[in-house]
Amino acid sequence: MTPVLVPQEVPTPQPEEGLLLRLVAARTKQEVLHQLLEGIPGLRGLTLWGEDGTSLIAWAGERQEQNGERLPLSEDPEYWLSSEPVIKFPPEILAVAELRLLYLDAQDTSVRLGNKLATLTAAAKTDALTGLPNRHALEADLKRLDASNNAFAVVFIDLDGFKAINDRYGHALGDSLLKGYGLWLSRVTGPWGRVYRMGGDEYLLLMTDFPGSPETFQEWAHERLQIPFVDGVSASIGIAWRHENSSISEVMRLADQRMYQAKSERSGLPPSRRTDRRTTYKIPTQSS
Repeated sequence: MTPVLVPQEVPTPQPEEGLLLRLVAARTKQEVLHQLLEGIPGLRGLTLWGEDGTSLIAWAGERQEQNGERLPLSEDPEYWLSSEPVIKFPPEILAVAELRLLYLDAQDTSVRLGNKLATLTAAAKTDALTGLPNRHALEADLKRLDASNNAFAVVFIDLDGFKAINDRYGHALGDSLLKGYGLWLSRVTGPWGRVYRMGGDEYLLLMTDFPGSPETFQEWAHERLQIPFVDGVSASIGIAWRHENSSISEVMRLADQRMYQAKSERSGLPPSRRTDRRTTYKIPTQSS
């Protein structure tokens, strides 16, 4: 008579003491697998799968083949495990492992969203052509200065003769000149302040740490900022200091008016504001 073979149930291995705590402390999915591999006797390899058990995520020890048996970590799983040899895992181990894996997923998502938000915020405050801070960045910086009561000077800069160069040689050369001038302004300003592109061929310097008196700064600005940087193109500037008016908006308008006055004196034409490019600046107000 042929004997009947009764299949033996694979015993559940007893995990090492402290495995649950090590799983909770795992910093990566790979580390979760390593802790399971080291903490459960008899295991030679573990593979983690996602997307209904079809997408390989990570493995430790012997890697399992694509057609190997997979164990869902819960009734509505995000992850599946395959092991070598195939074993029955303690349910508390699977539960804690899945919770840690889900936590690591949430952490990764938070980092990605934070990085994306930082990138979008930086882009919103950066001029796309020159890479300089734009009007939105200026508003934020002035708001901080207004709260601090620190001294500063505002310098409006408008390029004279740029339109003729742009019309004659095209926008590609014009854009290159705008980028080059912005870079030059940043180098000249150095650690003393910040350069902004307001739009068109208009820039602004916000000088907060100039190592000298207002009179010295006035001389420096007229000497360094009004030089022609290409044939036929120079700059008109207007400077105003915070101490000239208690309102930052008025300080900005004063610098703007002085710039247009300087432009009219250089061109021999009456001062006029080119409203097609820049609107009146308004400093953000804090809600009461």
